[in-house]
Amino acid sequence: MRRERKVMKNKLFVLSMDAMVGEDVAYLRRKPNFDRLMKNAARVEQVRTVYPSITYPAHVSIMTGCCPGTHGIYTNTHVHAEKPRYPDWHLYSGEIRVENLFAAAKRVGCTTASVYWPVTGCDENVDYLINEYFFYEGEDVEATFRAMGTSEETLVAVRENRQRLPDRLRKPDAATGITTFNSFINGCVCSLIRHYQPDVFLVHNCILDTLRHHNGAFHEAVLRGLDQTDIWLGEIAAAMEDAGVLADTNFVILSDHGQMDFVRRLKVNTLLRRGGFLDVDENGHVTDWRACAQSNGMSVTVFVKDGDKSLEKEVHDYLKKLQKDGVWGFERIHTREEVKERYGLDGDFSFVLETDGYTSFSDGCDEPLIQPIDLSDYRLGKATHGYEPEKGPQPVFIAAGPAFEPGAVLPAASVLDEAPTLAAVIGAQMPQAEGSCLCQLLAARHR
Repeated sequence: MRRERKVMKNKLFVLSMDAMVGEDVAYLRRKPNFDRLMKNAARVEQVRTVYPSITYPAHVSIMTGCCPGTHGIYTNTHVHAEKPRYPDWHLYSGEIRVENLFAAAKRVGCTTASVYWPVTGCDENVDYLINEYFFYEGEDVEATFRAMGTSEETLVAVRENRQRLPDRLRKPDAATGITTFNSFINGCVCSLIRHYQPDVFLVHNCILDTLRHHNGAFHEAVLRGLDQTDIWLGEIAAAMEDAGVLADTNFVILSDHGQMDFVRRLKVNTLLRRGGFLDVDENGHVTDWRACAQSNGMSVTVFVKDGDKSLEKEVHDYLKKLQKDGVWGFERIHTREEVKERYGLDGDFSFVLETDGYTSFSDGCDEPLIQPIDLSDYRLGKATHGYEPEKGPQPVFIAAGPAFEPGAVLPAASVLDEAPTLAAVIGAQMPQAEGSCLCQLLAARHR
């Protein structure tokens, strides 16, 4: 049964194209659906993301306007000295320490929807929720979504698009890399628009991120993903037309980070094991640890057991010795205090190691030290992210609709500024946000 609500004339649709960069927008401008939706759009020329530049911390910053040290999601997954069978991703909104855009939307009477936006599991402020989750064989799709907060109304969209799920759930099409969850995601988006016309809708699509990891940051395969992106934009526009909401919708395309190519993959936990800070049994399983590392792709978060200050100094001295050698893949050792001051990054870690620009990192602790290409892990393909936000191709923010000033351009902004800007579109405020509303992009009545 459809929820009771006041009618919102000014709707907000936000599509996060994971790992989209400015060069992609230049290509999409030649495509019919993108050109139709985003012609003369307002935009930011240079968007600064968070550190580490990875998906979950960035997406929580985009929807809260806060740094990772404030909202509490500073890695993609929970920390384990030994990698579990299934990566322990941050799934549930209860882990976030501040309010998000959905809470702001509910305060002004909006209906809300989210499809595959990270860290939205069981968010009570999302009316139509399909949390990001990538299934293993044998898992019950509907039961899993239901456990993460998907309502019976929303499961209608899941059922309508089950045929879009790949037969082998964890395996993209070998030839194109495109037959993945992203077609299913787009189908669910269109179904929810047709059925319920939510006022605020956040969507996350990973196709460009996947293609870059598998092929390289600017491989020609990425262009196939952009071609498919334009087709999906056409599907969304058609659904909005069918629902009678296209003219009243503010359409925002943004992203979380770029990617860079790298040439080798190194295991920092193996270095810590060599230094005597991590113990394993004869099968290579961790039995004890005094320091361990978690890869963010092209940076590494290092944890010292129980926050022991004397042990922390010992680990720091060891890492500085490795850094001085100049061959172990990291060019900087950031302390927790340094990244908190510089990037707003904080947590129960002690250090963050920053790539030398050529090296990505894995979580392994076995020998050999260097890891081969592994397309099952986003950190170990042919390109990745996780580096300092000043580096590499930059993410995007481009917006068109009745709330935005046509053709307005800002030279630079932060992802922290996006949540208060999006809130302003629907007449809401986000008092906890650390970013600021990008008023210059908004039409006069929304400033």
